[in-house]
Amino acid sequence: MMFSIAKRQIPSTLRSFSTTAASSTGGGGAGFFARFGSFISGAGLTALGTEVYIFKEVREGNLEMLKKQRELEKRLAALEKKH
Repeated sequence: MMFSIAKRQIPSTLRSFSTTAASSTGGGGAGFFARFGSFISGAGLTALGTEVYIFKEVREGNLEMLKKQRELEKRLAALEKKH
């Protein structure tokens, strides 16, 4: 045979992969619903902050457009008085 595997003894101090690991005293972390709840809370706060920011931007943009519209109406009225 080309490949031969030598039989050797494995020391008993080594743990084989088939045995279970000793359980740790820690809780193992948060459960699914705790993580999911945290995710939903974070996503909700982010959405709320984004909505406030977008509302502010739209409102400021509308005020600026109204200001420019009034300026155009004044210029148009001045031109109409000239002629």
